[in-house]
Amino acid sequence: MADKKDKKDAKGDAAASPMQFWVTRAKGAGALLGFVIAFYVTRGQGFAMPDAIFRGLGGAIAMSLIAWWSALMVITALMRSAAAQAQREAQIAVAEAAAAQQAADASYGRRPGAGDELS
Repeated sequence: MADKKDKKDAKGDAAASPMQFWVTRAKGAGALLGFVIAFYVTRGQGFAMPDAIFRGLGGAIAMSLIAWWSALMVITALMRSAAAQAQREAQIAVAEAAAAQQAADASYGRRPGAGDELS
């Protein structure tokens, strides 16, 4: 049973998406920053060390959630921007192909037909 879990964890870590990588990194940085800020503020206010640590952990949790939400908002905006850019590029390619087809048709339209006289 433990072997299956180990294989799944190893495979899951290797196949982590870039989005998961950046969200995890943001959550970790937010947690560290939240702990440091809350700890130093509470120690500066004269709280005892255990109380400052507990408040620091609360700050870490809060800042981790804020960083997670912010990272998801940024990644979502980037994904929407990339999709919109791909859509614009596809529309430009279709317009260029249509213009090329129209130019090709116009040049063939100038040829005399089978029943026309050649001068």
